Amino acid sequence: MNVLQALVVVLPSVYAAAAALFALGRDVPARWTLRAALALHTLDFALRAVHLGHFPVIDVWTTVSATAFATAALWALVARDAAHTGSGGLVLGLVAALQFVASASVPLAPLPRVGGMGPFQVTHVATSCVALAALFLSGLHGILWIVLFRSIRARHFSTFFERLPNLDTLAKMTRRAALLGFIGLTIGLNVGIGLAHAESSPGFAYVHPEVILSLAVWVHFGVVAFSQRIPGLGARRASWAAAGGLAVALLSLVLVLLPHSFHGAA
Repeated sequence: MNVLQALVVVLPSVYAAAAALFALGRDVPARWTLRAALALHTLDFALRAVHLGHFPVIDVWTTVSATAFATAALWALVARDAAHTGSGGLVLGLVAALQFVASASVPLAPLPRVGGMGPFQVTHVATSCVALAALFLSGLHGILWIVLFRSIRARHFSTFFERLPNLDTLAKMTRRAALLGFIGLTIGLNVGIGLAHAESSPGFAYVHPEVILSLAVWVHFGVVAFSQRIPGLGARRASWAAAGGLAVALLSLVLVLLPHSFHGAA
């Protein structure tokens, strides 16, 4: 438990250090710092799994932590695919903030040994965290596209923009992240709905606000992911859609985490 408590304290700082290094353009030490953060985060979940005897994402704060981890890991993949790390400062800054909130809320008392989840429940939780992380990435890169586009039109530049990818690369990263989120939601939603029917979950209904929002986010980011193939939906509109969808995704997360959510129903 002492190791777990130490990891809870250290993780936000390591992510913040990686964010600062990427923002300063020091890519080599930044990459190693990010790898260290991901390794430590993996160790944190592994130790929790060993202590609990099952999948370690069991409550609100471990879910937030898992989303932070997935956001950092997916960004590394998207940035590698785009061969550009200029958005790392912003993305990993969000990761550090999420992990700080999660770390500050984790109880210091010994972890409770609660009942484990079945494979379908694990799949639902894991894919939902990955999907949310991908939607964060898509929305953030969409916002960066809009900011950079407006700055180019106004002929206003600063050192902040020197580190950003160009518009084409930002659009590609927005769409790739949206595609990952769309795939994750496709799996997570279908498994979750199947579980709700199989277990007759109290409060579950297709008209429930969080179900409607989740389906809306799924459709919305599917449109963003395939926007390049949709007539009339260019990079600018896709970026605005991704940025707006980020707000919807955040609202969906809040609804899921609220006490009245059917996820927490007895």
